Amino acid sequence: MLKLKDFNWNHLYGFYEIGRNQSLKNAAKELSLASSTLSEQLKKLEESLGLVLFHRGTRGLSFTRDGELVYQYAREIFEIGSRLIDRISVNEIGGYSVNVGIEKSVSYEVATEFTSQYWDLFAPYGTVNTSTQSEHDQLVENLAKGHLDWGISLKRPHHKNLSSERIGAFQVSFCCSRELFNSFVDPKDIIRNIPLAMNFWDGRLDRSLEAYFREEQMRPKEILRSDHHDYMKKLCLRGRCVMLEAENPLNDEKELVYFHIGKPFRVELFALWKKAHENMISIKKLRELISSKFSEVPDRYLDQSLQIEVSEVSPNLLK
Repeated sequence: MLKLKDFNWNHLYGFYEIGRNQSLKNAAKELSLASSTLSEQLKKLEESLGLVLFHRGTRGLSFTRDGELVYQYAREIFEIGSRLIDRISVNEIGGYSVNVGIEKSVSYEVATEFTSQYWDLFAPYGTVNTSTQSEHDQLVENLAKGHLDWGISLKRPHHKNLSSERIGAFQVSFCCSRELFNSFVDPKDIIRNIPLAMNFWDGRLDRSLEAYFREEQMRPKEILRSDHHDYMKKLCLRGRCVMLEAENPLNDEKELVYFHIGKPFRVELFALWKKAHENMISIKKLRELISSKFSEVPDRYLDQSLQIEVSEVSPNLLK
């Protein structure tokens, strides 16, 4: 029986690199090994597991069903290993994917823009996944339990193990199609006569908007509700409704007009993370982005070659 203490983890790591690079030759180069040496290590791994991990054909290697399963576990093992080294080392390690939780709110567009910029900073170290968090408390719980690396919320956490920094304050505006906006003399009459699209889940926004309308001594004639932002935006672009958006300074949407009916109201966004993880490259890059100017287009933001470069794509694969 194969015991854990007798298992050769170097052979598993070699297999992982072959799978990750989709090439034995490229994996050997990355590991500074001869291809023949890595091939022998793969053979020994298969023998120790009693499995065939790759189909070997004229077009190279491809996973068997067992190989696919082993690779999934290997990837998880070595990503956790990378996290461990990153956590305890002063060196910038990376080698793992980051999981970001974004609180469901009117600021969703701005939050995803911020996370998109974060990708550019973290791309040399790994990928960035996102998930929607239905409310602040859920986000805090998932951060505390280690299910997420960092998150974006409308308020600071009170949890003793979490840190936060303010990303910025963003203006929330009404918006509608240009044709609809140009049809009215007074923007207030747009709200008074055209349905206002709101989501079902943002109670904070509902309360803020209710107070806002009281202050402006007006109210919308009709409110439509939807869980689907894209649905509301499609209606808005076609002049069927008005909606609320946090203004993204990098948004060049030309078909929508953003407007106010009085004093504009603003939302604040905060980045949240575990205090214990502040030494990790994932959080260092997050804080680097927070300290930059969000309203300015970052270096290489539109550079199509960035991902090719950080993925270390071989020149012979490119046109």
